[in-house]
Amino acid sequence: MAATGIVTRPASNITLHVGAPGSAVACETAALLNESLGAGFIQPSALAELTAVGGGVLIRARGRGGELLGAGTARVLDQASRAVLQDRLRLPGVDAGLVGRRVGELKSIVVAPEARGMGVGSTVLAACLDFLKARGCHDVVSASWVSADPQHSSLGMLERAGFAQVATIPAFWADDQRAVGYLCPLCGAGCVCAAVIMVLPLMDRANRG
Repeated sequence: MAATGIVTRPASNITLHVGAPGSAVACETAALLNESLGAGFIQPSALAELTAVGGGVLIRARGRGGELLGAGTARVLDQASRAVLQDRLRLPGVDAGLVGRRVGELKSIVVAPEARGMGVGSTVLAACLDFLKARGCHDVVSASWVSADPQHSSLGMLERAGFAQVATIPAFWADDQRAVGYLCPLCGAGCVCAAVIMVLPLMDRANRG
């Protein structure tokens, strides 16, 4: 864990595994992500690419018996990704104050159904934030799924961690779904789910050094 700069102390019944996955681990983790976020949402190869060249991290939480309890992905946004984010926020007329700042993205956090209520999500979230802070990010952004089922939304967990809502964008994942072809757990092939864009400052905005 020292190699990634993560200092999170997980609960005694949770072990964190950080970094590039082998093929079997990538398949196992992708299956968990797809179970929660939609069939075909992410491919195992994308998880390996995220950690290899994407400026990101894959964190897995395992129980005492080695079972996969949860997973999270995060990355430092490159210039092109920051521009896309700014364009999406410009449509609802939002200025999130991210210009000139190094921005990280909390891409996804999922918890296995049988592990919910054990603190797995909060542990993985803290580890993702540690990763982004260690890489000099001033702020972290995340898109929280607006769902009638609270088990499908990270909104409450993110707010408890200090994230603030800055915008709600309708049909947020529609373009990605058409490009990738995954199925939304609620909408199927025609996703109209909205996302709440959340921002957490990791560094005082008066101190950009």
